Amino acid sequence: MNPSPRPSRKAAVIGWSLTAVALILLATAGWIRYRFGVIVLEQFILHIPVGGEEAGNDNLVLEALVVCILIPLGLVGLAALLHRRRGWSLRGWVRVGVLTIALTVSLGTLLTVIGVPQYAAAQFDGRTFADYYVTPQAGRTPEKPKNLITIYLESMENTFSDSELFGRNLLSELDEATAGWARYDGLQQYPGGGWTMAGIISTQCGIPLKSRLLVKGINPNDFGEQVDNYLPGATCLGDVLADAGYTNTYVGGAHTRFAGKNTFLRDHGFTSIRGRERWEPGEDPSDVSIWGISDVRMFAHAADTVDELRERGEPFHLSMLTLDTHEPAALYSTCGTDDAVKMATAIVCSTRALAGFLNHLAETGALEDTVVVVMGDHLKSKAEGGDFNSELEAAQNRTIVLRILSPDPVEFTRPTADQFSMLPTILELLDLDPPDGRAGLGVSFVGDHPLAGTAPELDPSEYVAVVTSPSSELYQGFWQPRH
Repeated sequence: MNPSPRPSRKAAVIGWSLTAVALILLATAGWIRYRFGVIVLEQFILHIPVGGEEAGNDNLVLEALVVCILIPLGLVGLAALLHRRRGWSLRGWVRVGVLTIALTVSLGTLLTVIGVPQYAAAQFDGRTFADYYVTPQAGRTPEKPKNLITIYLESMENTFSDSELFGRNLLSELDEATAGWARYDGLQQYPGGGWTMAGIISTQCGIPLKSRLLVKGINPNDFGEQVDNYLPGATCLGDVLADAGYTNTYVGGAHTRFAGKNTFLRDHGFTSIRGRERWEPGEDPSDVSIWGISDVRMFAHAADTVDELRERGEPFHLSMLTLDTHEPAALYSTCGTDDAVKMATAIVCSTRALAGFLNHLAETGALEDTVVVVMGDHLKSKAEGGDFNSELEAAQNRTIVLRILSPDPVEFTRPTADQFSMLPTILELLDLDPPDGRAGLGVSFVGDHPLAGTAPELDPSEYVAVVTSPSSELYQGFWQPRH
């Protein structure tokens, strides 16, 4: 029997290389879907690169390195070692062809997971929301301005109150703390949203968050020179309030540099930005998780900050963001429950910490002249690696938590609204009266404003198409510094 011809060394190298790349792409797609669920391209790009202080959770960086790169390379290396003596047959180039197809499928899978097909469809659609956008502004300056406190609750949605899905009402602490407040159960996540910065931008600027790297007309080569600005040409809540004489302050438990929060806040009227880098040196290590300091400690610092701001006697806006309910849920010895799922305990303990802060506001008289807005930053992701995935899959009509307290009565005038309408609603609650109740893409839902000619008036399918459109000309202005 004649020995098999020696394989093509070039074909072997190419074949193993294609195998490695295909496995890396598949592993990356699987890891993203497992950890973060369904995402959009803007979310993917705005969180790359990660690492160091900006990562928030270094464990995820290490996990991604191991799962997406080291394991696939190890498997390919082992396979190559086992086949070294046999070599590749004369069909080596056929195998290369098969692996090329596998590589194409792997790449397609990854692109689908990070939302490239949806992004491409929006690019070819040709629509824009420029005709519906209104630059946020105050229509008047009240004689006695109200203070403002905005509290973003990480991944907090009304679904958690469903005792049939979760065994009990996980929001009972929140319900008790906000008894008598105006409760809105119709706040919807905007199309294409679903992560923290998207929630902040949509509710404070009235627009969807789109990466500058995906905006036509902006030179990617200039990105390094422009990275010190975050939507510098957009007008947001902090800008309007600063112009009205407010002091804007931010307090959070995570590092303020994560996902560019500090850059956005600094560019939009916030003069004091306080986070993990400020608090952690003085904290007990048991009160610090992989994401940052506990919500209990964050709210304690926020209470001190409120007292400090009130002593100045000037109108202020204090904004906060919790993090204990970010996956993976953070648990601390200072608070525990009998729940078997960590996220259930985190939800209860985080809202209990919020209740303590709200009690402080009541006891110190801060509520007499202050509008308090408690809202989720987005719906919880349905990632396979997260808690309550099956429960959320079974849930119907999921909406974001929203509770409002104001010195004046609050009456909602629309049964549903999405995050864009939070900006004009907040401005109207402060008696700043944006013209026609409009700001960004939103229309206030605490005033009687006509929807004719506005984005919320569009039918659902048209609204989704408009909101997800590139709107590049508008975003060229948003991503360029104002002159």
